[in-house]
This record gives sequence, structure tokens and C-alpha cells, in this order.
Amino acid sequence: IVIVMENYEKTWHDLRKFLGSILLFKGLKIHYLSIPDRIASTRHIEQYGLDFDDATAYQAMKIHKIKEIVSYDEHFDKIRDIKRRTPQELLSR
Repeated sequence: IVIVMENYEKTWHDLRKFLGSILLFKGLKIHYLSIPDRIASTRHIEQYGLDFDDATAYQAMKIHKIKEIVSYDEHFDKIRDIKRRTPQELLSR
């Protein structure tokens, strides 16, 4: 989301406000990747040609057995064991 916000030329203040608001979501759990998880992420860079951000997202998905991601990023389409959905697909359900 922050990358999309940057693409729409949001300011550092807007980014900070959005990121701070995440802390207010009830039931939201934040997963912090360990250094070994980040090292494992580099295999996804090699295997699928992902950038580091996408590779760490995929590593977190593997850890938590998550099979779907909501993203505009078509790089996730390279990974056969997950399904990428766009925000529009969720709205049309």
C-alpha cells in the first residue's frame, strides 16, 4: 500500500499517518521476519525473480500457510502455490 501511495506522490507525512493507523486495527497481527526468514527469502528471489519485498511477503505467507494475496503486483503470478487477487476482485464478490 505504501508503494502505491508513493506512486500517487503522497508525502512522508501521509505515509507516516497511514502506517501509524495500522496500529489501531483490532485483531491485526504483525509478523516480523527473522534473519533466517530473510535469508530464506533470497531463495525466492533466485527461483521466481522477485524483488526482496515480494520475496519476504512470500516467505511470510509460507510460514503462515497463506495461499492467497491481495495485490496489484503481477510478480506474484509466477508462484504456482499462491493465488493473487486484486482489490477489485474482492469488491465484486
